[in-house]
Amino acid sequence: MHNHRLLTKLNSSGLNAVITARNAFVFALLFSCSAFAEDCEQALFPVASSEWLLPSPQMFEDRERVNSSHCSDTSSDLAQWYFWGGGEKVADLNKAYHYASLALVENKWPFELSLLHAAFVIAGLDSAIGVDEAVRRFRREILSGNQIRRDKALAMLNQLSGFLPHIHTSPASLYVNSSLTKPVNLPARVALQLPQNANKRPVLLADSSGAPSLYWLGGPRAARSSSVNQAVFQQYSINKGGRVDDVRQQLWQVPATMPHSGVLVSLFERKDGSPYESRCTATQLTSLWLLSASHCLFTPEGGGKLVSVNYLADPLDRQASDVVKTPVNKVWRHRQHRPEDQYNGEIGRYSGSDIALFKLARPITLAKPPALSTPTSDDPWVDSIAYPNDKRPNTLWASRCRANFWQEGSDSLSDLYVLDCFSYAGQSGAVLTQEDNGERQIVGVLSARIYNDEIDQPVFAALNTILIKEIQSLLAEDKSELFVMVPIGLGQEPSKLASAKP
Repeated sequence: MHNHRLLTKLNSSGLNAVITARNAFVFALLFSCSAFAEDCEQALFPVASSEWLLPSPQMFEDRERVNSSHCSDTSSDLAQWYFWGGGEKVADLNKAYHYASLALVENKWPFELSLLHAAFVIAGLDSAIGVDEAVRRFRREILSGNQIRRDKALAMLNQLSGFLPHIHTSPASLYVNSSLTKPVNLPARVALQLPQNANKRPVLLADSSGAPSLYWLGGPRAARSSSVNQAVFQQYSINKGGRVDDVRQQLWQVPATMPHSGVLVSLFERKDGSPYESRCTATQLTSLWLLSASHCLFTPEGGGKLVSVNYLADPLDRQASDVVKTPVNKVWRHRQHRPEDQYNGEIGRYSGSDIALFKLARPITLAKPPALSTPTSDDPWVDSIAYPNDKRPNTLWASRCRANFWQEGSDSLSDLYVLDCFSYAGQSGAVLTQEDNGERQIVGVLSARIYNDEIDQPVFAALNTILIKEIQSLLAEDKSELFVMVPIGLGQEPSKLASAKP
């Protein structure tokens, strides 16, 4: 009996010791997890369902991330950060893959990196799934019918295309299977060259929806493309009967190959004293000069006094946006532009003179001035980026359209071209560009959408040799015979105007 009590006492003491040790272990584990959680910051990049793809540029600069392998969100952020580039980090696909690997949990890819994982597979960095499955993931997103999913997938493909070589394909060189027994006749186009596998030469081409399709090259080795244009996968208009397609897709970065564009904000005082604000797209030609449309200097009815003009150089920075404005202190418009011409049916003179130049009060750094050129007659395709008013404020949208010659300019007026894709207010003043020998060149300025018995399409004023010479003269601070100065600040002060009758 005594021994039994002693054994019971010993067992009880041992059990208490085990419980105490277990509690100490659990406490230590919880403390360790808590310490890890304190070290780890919340995810910087928006969730996949968000309308935003990237954080604000200001967040890149202000936030120092914890570079720790136990922080899955941090590793995921760094993977995306190196994929897109931003702040002090230059886009680097190998570093992006390294940090994405650290974000895996039990060898599973986080949901927010699932499409990025497909990009790594296409680039040959990962083989957890096949290339055909990776391409299928992108096609599913692009053809989902959801604009955000479509545009994010297209943006990711085009960012990936900057890391891989581009090649020219010919109609007789493509096959739909790797054994090269099923040829397909497709127009010659620039394709994305994928890493070879067992002497197979896979490439990606975009179909009319912008979605990628996987093909294989046969015959002689295709020539490398000198193009540096990353917009390989982009929706473009497919109608040829004069109809207008809305093929605009959202961008979250200004493409490196496109001229840098921002938002031009003009404030007017109408005849009754009420304020009116106009927003157009403007493009930097130099650190001090912008190119946009003349009609952005007038109210819709053509009257009013121009009170102020400001330029938003970084509209995509959600934290800065309208707060960070650079004043415009001098404006020149085409001498022949008259706002009343639009209502009087003088479309040739209205749109043919719809070009203006704006000089900033202080310089904004510009890495490389864009080239100016006349449209290429044998290439109908033009690209533009702009900030339309029918979308969320200060969001950037890209369009690829067919340009068809419509009306010849007379004297100093521009030739006019019509576009087969949709445009909206806010896109006015956006430049139209074409690529020539790998260089993106400005060939015109978007004017307005023309409505009459003959036409219902957007029109752009094409650059010509006279215009280019006159623009270059102004940029060099010389006199111009074609452009006249527009006075700024003829109305009330902006602070007083803001409280005027709306």
